[in-house]
Amino acid sequence: MDDAVTEMKIDVAVIGSGAAGFAAALTAKTHGLDVHIFEKAEVFGGTSAISGGVAWVPGNHLMEGASTDSAEDVLRYLRPHVGNRSNDALLQSFATQAPRMLAFLTENRFLRVGRMEGFPDYQAETPGGDAAPNGGGRSVEPLVFSGAKLGDWLPKLRHRPSKLPVVGTMSELRRLAAVKTDFWEFLQGWRAIPRTFWGRLTGANHLASGAALIGWLAHAAKSLGIPLHLSTPLESLVVESDRVQGLVATRGEQTMRVAVRKGVILASGGFDHNGALREAHLARGAAQGYSVGVPSNTGDGQLAAQASGSALANMDSAWGAPVCLVPGSGPQIVIFERGKPGQVIVDANGERFANEAQPYGDFVRAMLEANAASNAAIPAFMIFDQTFRDRYPMGPLLPGVTPESAIDNGFLTRTDSLELLAEALDINASGLVQTVNRFNEMAAAGVDADFQRGEFAFDRYGGDRSVSPNPCMGPITRPPFYAVKLYPGDLGTNGGVHTNEHAQALNSAGQPIEGLYAAGNCAASALGGFYPGAGGTIGPAMTFAYIAARHLAGEALAD
Repeated sequence: MDDAVTEMKIDVAVIGSGAAGFAAALTAKTHGLDVHIFEKAEVFGGTSAISGGVAWVPGNHLMEGASTDSAEDVLRYLRPHVGNRSNDALLQSFATQAPRMLAFLTENRFLRVGRMEGFPDYQAETPGGDAAPNGGGRSVEPLVFSGAKLGDWLPKLRHRPSKLPVVGTMSELRRLAAVKTDFWEFLQGWRAIPRTFWGRLTGANHLASGAALIGWLAHAAKSLGIPLHLSTPLESLVVESDRVQGLVATRGEQTMRVAVRKGVILASGGFDHNGALREAHLARGAAQGYSVGVPSNTGDGQLAAQASGSALANMDSAWGAPVCLVPGSGPQIVIFERGKPGQVIVDANGERFANEAQPYGDFVRAMLEANAASNAAIPAFMIFDQTFRDRYPMGPLLPGVTPESAIDNGFLTRTDSLELLAEALDINASGLVQTVNRFNEMAAAGVDADFQRGEFAFDRYGGDRSVSPNPCMGPITRPPFYAVKLYPGDLGTNGGVHTNEHAQALNSAGQPIEGLYAAGNCAASALGGFYPGAGGTIGPAMTFAYIAARHLAGEALAD
């Protein structure tokens, strides 16, 4: 045999080491299968590792009233939003298997999670939606994980470009961000502060959010002896006798030929950074430079599957999220800042074009539609005053902390008047002044007559409950005035391999390709690109990875 060629035979090959990849591998291993993970990048974790790590799992065992959160409730919520971009078999598979996936991982101690208290579904007003009035909610988040447990795997875990000063769950960080507005809320997140210092003192290397999610799962995989091959990109799939029999990958100068007895599970992410695919499929304005997906997500799984006979679907879809461009760090998504009072988002005409506080995917859709009509909404401009800057975070900046470097490097624009702000940014000055004056009048009344900001559960969750009558609206009056440019970014694309309810890849005739499965952003979204709530990418990704591994193991899914 050629010394430059390595051959192996295993039961299951998992391509990708994000949440879906690890969920698939752990499920397969627990069912007695010999499974290996192959990761293109030199670090593991994918976009999952730099995400919030939240998973949308309706009916989860931590949810208050979970016994009454039926699959039919979930389907009533999903169906009108998904429409014909998916099918009912996929939706039913997700609704029934998502809570079982989470129970499997937690009962086996592969993962520990807590509920996102009070976090509503993103379209909670839809029948079947969950407004989380009593602290329930369908979204769960990983508990903080001690990275030291990963041993020699820890340096290989993907990390965010910039570190937060405090290590805490998403819920804890949200509470800490209320330090200037709600001290009681702040105190409920205080544990994150001593934990951070203790972790640094003891070398625990505490991990939170997406890093914690991957930390838990990777620790379980390492403990079970699942091999993880880094810097090993997929080159092609091997198809013989109408079945995927293996794959070819490379590691440096070496070729790896991997035969599989059961199959291949593609969990390699979207085509976030494949310029040609983005240009061919996504909306004008959804540029590659605005994606927060990791650079290694270039559609390798989709292209390999297509070359092996798989159909692709929903290729025009991405998980939209507005981003600000942070010098030295790249795009950063802007979520809850948009729900806070005392700011508006305008186009170059100085006009609002959407409810600023709405879910991020909906806001980006509105941004792209506004730009198609006016060619003036990319970039858009988030306008706020000193009161907002004193009270709330903005991108990487803590409340009340505005270093001059943030002005000097162009992240923030600051002037003494709205007119000067408009001049500095080439915004129509009279349009901006009129918009802010009208907004201030509506804020005093607490009613957004133009875009209904603050009338929806998600809006109010991101607002400031110390402000009334509308927690999402407040005047913009106190100089100096600031602006941040916003762009139509994404968390990743969600078009890809067309799959059935078992996560099997389908050919153009709709028939399963034996031995080939896909989950996560590598697959066409089972929810048709609809973002149902916090963790609307990771929850379904892990669920269908779990489904795929069980199907490979020959286990039928219970209703």
